[in-house]
Amino acid sequence: MAGGLRLRIYESNRPVFSDEFSGPIELGRQDKGEQGPFTLTSYPDKSRLVIATHNEDSISRKHAILEAVGDTRVRIKNLSETVPIRISDDGVLLAPGASSEFGLPWVVTLGRKTIRVLSATQEGEKPLQTLNAATAPPGSATGIPPRLHSLNLATEGGMSPESVIRWLQTMMGVLQAAAGTTEFLERAANAVVDLVGLDTGRVMLRDGGNWKADALATAPRIAPDQVSPPSRYVLRKILEERRTFWEVPEVSLSEGQSLDRVSAVVAAPILNRAGEVIGALYGDRNFESSFSKISGPITMAEAMLVEVLAGGVAAGLERVKQEKKAIKAEVLFEQFFTPELAKQLLANPDMLQSRESEVTLLFCDIRGFSRISEQLGPGSTMEWVNDVMGALSDCVTAHDGVLVDYIGDELLAMWGAPKSQPDHALLACRAAVDMLDVIPVLNERWKSVIANGFDLGIGINTGPAQVGNTGTKRKFKYGPLGNSVNLASRLQGASKYFKTRILVSGNTYNQIGCKIPARKLGKIRVINIQEAVEIYELSSLNQPNWEPLRKGYEQALEAFEAENFSQAARTLGILQLEYPNDGPSLILLSRVVNAKVDPASYDAIWTLPSK
Repeated sequence: MAGGLRLRIYESNRPVFSDEFSGPIELGRQDKGEQGPFTLTSYPDKSRLVIATHNEDSISRKHAILEAVGDTRVRIKNLSETVPIRISDDGVLLAPGASSEFGLPWVVTLGRKTIRVLSATQEGEKPLQTLNAATAPPGSATGIPPRLHSLNLATEGGMSPESVIRWLQTMMGVLQAAAGTTEFLERAANAVVDLVGLDTGRVMLRDGGNWKADALATAPRIAPDQVSPPSRYVLRKILEERRTFWEVPEVSLSEGQSLDRVSAVVAAPILNRAGEVIGALYGDRNFESSFSKISGPITMAEAMLVEVLAGGVAAGLERVKQEKKAIKAEVLFEQFFTPELAKQLLANPDMLQSRESEVTLLFCDIRGFSRISEQLGPGSTMEWVNDVMGALSDCVTAHDGVLVDYIGDELLAMWGAPKSQPDHALLACRAAVDMLDVIPVLNERWKSVIANGFDLGIGINTGPAQVGNTGTKRKFKYGPLGNSVNLASRLQGASKYFKTRILVSGNTYNQIGCKIPARKLGKIRVINIQEAVEIYELSSLNQPNWEPLRKGYEQALEAFEAENFSQAARTLGILQLEYPNDGPSLILLSRVVNAKVDPASYDAIWTLPSK
């Protein structure tokens, strides 16, 4: 690009950064609030590159600004107030506040950092080399193994037949390791080192627009502090052109200015099925002039092998992506269903098709919600509701129920679909009884911030319903529709009038028999449902003196329905003395008294005034 600069930065003769800039670039050490070295920040008038940590006092926080002057020169200004800049090996310094121009390429020293400055158009190093065609995405007709048909590895690549077989075996290992694990990333990085013969291998993946090394492998001869950071320039070229690139820089910067070690790199794009660059397989090889053995340049054959490995990584990532989608779908199902049922639904999605089924519906409402939410405020209320609903939901799933919906402070659950459950009514009732048992636990947990605690009201009904996706194509919501659902909701509301916790319809009671303690409360009419409903109260299994209370109440109810009001009143009066807090007994006594005072108003079926 005209008027641009390329910077290659070294520390202790080791390359640590490389990138290209189209405008002025400011260099300095880490300032307060900035991330560590080689963090790049773009501003409207310049870019800022952090090249040192905050404690490297030899570099100022704002030390130098570099700007291209045409295609062959650079202007350097010393922004520091105290520290000079060395601009040549013969001791020439650029004083604080001064500026000057130099021809390119040029070398500048800031503290322990040596910076090679090149023009973007007049590169002072061997240009990037690339394979002719863009890399093919996984699953395409020209996908894995790409290019192998055009390359004789034994002749052009200098590989023995044994090496070719070993390479292919490693390639298969990378693909096989992609089955449900990310081990293939480490295998691919190691293959770059072991088979291609590079010093380091990396799998670089894109994360929110940034490159991140998800796997790193090094040759045994490479110490941890000898691992150079990847070239941003090479990675950007991969993003722009979607090709495999390799680079062999000059060993000498200019006459009299040499570095002991510079690196050659090779990088191949990792693509998704849409052909977008999601990562790169990156490797480098060091030229070590201080050692007797000098590694050779990267060849086209080696670049092709890296590209094939990158294709294997791309295929592996696509496979992992599909597995994650399946897991995500399973997790989505498990938000509504038990894990066992979720697995069945994944194997047989037809189970979710709409159909009429006999089901048992449970509505559970938190009593005291308005008082508590006013006391806690929005944030703490959300935390408390999540805790309560989580505990109630556990009761549902523990008895193989389906969590249909949360409606404010109310929960809706269902049994009998999508999987047939012959004992669906009993399962729902057992879940409701378990819900009563979690109330004291939750109230104890929150007693420091909620003075009087909360209670529950539960309604349960069994009957036919149309069951399926009651949501839309945009938002899945599996649940029931029909009059049976409405009645379950009305029974939850009716529990307030009877001052009790669990009401079930006669349909439900007839299916559970005597397996859970219950008493008949009478018949009611609810809003928008014409037919009278016989209702029963369920009790927790450990409620003391339940049987005498049940027997006494049902005797009083029988007398009331036979219009023997005096007998009903005597029985209820005794119950009130023994069980003063029993809501149904108090309600029935008031109805008995009203019937005695105004016989014309008597109706054995109680019509509730509202929901």
